[in-house]
Amino acid sequence: MRRSNETQHVRLPRRGLELPTWLTVVLLVVFVGVVVGLAMLTFKGVKNIFAGAPLGIGDSGSSPEFSPAEATAQAEAAVVGETEILSEGRVTVLLMGIDEREAEYGPWRTDTMILLTVDPRSQTAGMISIPRDLWVAIPDYDIYDRVNNAHFIGDRDHYPGGGGPALAMKTVEQNLGVQVEYFVTVNFAAFVTIIDHLGCIDIEVPETIDDPDYPAPSGSGYDPFYLEAGEYCLGGETLLKYARTRATFGGDFDRAQRQQQVIYAIRDHILSTGQLPNLIARAPDIYEALADNVNTNLTEADIIQLAQVGAEIPEENICSAVISGEYIEQLQTLADGSQVAIPDRTDIRLLIEDVYSGTGRCAPGYIDPAVGASSENATVNILNGTFNEGLATSTGDFLAAEGIRIGGLGNADQFDYANTIITVYTGKIYTAQRIAELLRVPQSAIVEVESENAAYDIEVILGRDYIPQQ
Repeated sequence: MRRSNETQHVRLPRRGLELPTWLTVVLLVVFVGVVVGLAMLTFKGVKNIFAGAPLGIGDSGSSPEFSPAEATAQAEAAVVGETEILSEGRVTVLLMGIDEREAEYGPWRTDTMILLTVDPRSQTAGMISIPRDLWVAIPDYDIYDRVNNAHFIGDRDHYPGGGGPALAMKTVEQNLGVQVEYFVTVNFAAFVTIIDHLGCIDIEVPETIDDPDYPAPSGSGYDPFYLEAGEYCLGGETLLKYARTRATFGGDFDRAQRQQQVIYAIRDHILSTGQLPNLIARAPDIYEALADNVNTNLTEADIIQLAQVGAEIPEENICSAVISGEYIEQLQTLADGSQVAIPDRTDIRLLIEDVYSGTGRCAPGYIDPAVGASSENATVNILNGTFNEGLATSTGDFLAAEGIRIGGLGNADQFDYANTIITVYTGKIYTAQRIAELLRVPQSAIVEVESENAAYDIEVILGRDYIPQQ
């Protein structure tokens, strides 16, 4: 079995942690919310508090040594002049991971885009991952392009109001229908630095990843990545590869899920290992390592206020979602042979409403289809309704590997089904929802028909809208 040299196959001790001070709350919520980007600013704020300088003003020489308790007291004093960032209600931040490589000078595309939202009035928060290949209108350019190109275009053309981040925010606003006031950009170097300061991060890898085409840091050639399914404690470079690779069946959608998994794992790591006092003491050194790798329009006061409110939001009121296959109308192949995802704007609007309001899939009583399906143990019949020979067999193998109980395979009554149909005969709706998620077809494909004599709990007729991911 091949393992990365920095992968430590150990389990970290679990300990409780109290959060008695402002700064510890700030650090924790910052890492939960935007992981690396806002953490840099928190460290920067502490560094400037040490030096007696306002945020954004550099200082020369070295910062004085402070104990964690002294640093906390200084940070508490700085909160007196807090901003009014939350005075108007909901705040949304666009977190962008920049695809910046060694020996390249930009402009840069966004490798990761995550919307982070906090509403102090409803005491809710949310996180929505946006796939990089989402096909969207680029504002002010009268063109359609991948959403991850908006930052590139804005940087290239010095877009008014802030270059790449400004155009990326406006693109997300106009295509998803949400207001985005703030941004954080972070490159790969900052991510690796933060993780290596924290120590290895506990991660459960659900499926073996074999990516011979993982790009080398230089931007030229490959740096093959292999990681077997299992439980690991991953260092910065390996965790970055785990979060970035697309070499699984679900491609970009799976990657978005892994990135959210990494965010929660970092939060759990900080809580379980009691590192916050140590992070406070080391804040100046960490900032020095990150200063050139993170950019944001948030101020130190903004971050502190966001952290204060975020710390008070119950865990059950925090919703995570991915704009995955069920929110994609179709995959379209471009002239160069690459594929882009055409969004289903109606379903995406409903998803955003769920995340922002805490209803639907984000309601406290919501049951994840994967969890519900495991308890239903439904039998499923897969029928090929297309001219794609062998589709039922390959799809059955895929679903079986995901825990779906396949009872039969065959051909449908005709081969010109335009849309996939998932018929539920015995009320086992969670399995049907899970199948729709896995096949990346809309939930509207599910039809409930009561039948006590049905040979199977669920029947799936594969239509032309179902395109297996490579």
